[in-house]
Amino acid sequence: MTIALQTRPVLAPNLRLQTDRVSGEPVLLYPEGVLELNATAHEIIRRCDGATTVEAMVAELTREYDAPIEEVRADVLECLRELSGRNFILSQP
Repeated sequence: MTIALQTRPVLAPNLRLQTDRVSGEPVLLYPEGVLELNATAHEIIRRCDGATTVEAMVAELTREYDAPIEEVRADVLECLRELSGRNFILSQP
């Protein structure tokens, strides 16, 4: 699946981002289970609010982590493709 830079991803309505009570780590809750998130995925999912474009996410994360924009863009797009493939995010044009 192709994710455009102007897309504004949002979490699917049946998902919830929260902190695991036992581990203190970020998790994504969905009807069939729990997805433990690494720091990168957590930062990306936090920005899936339906208003922030993929391009803006990349720019924010590039500044925040002082990382090369190409690497950040590749990581963000890969994460969003995986989430989209699992129907965990919806894309707003």
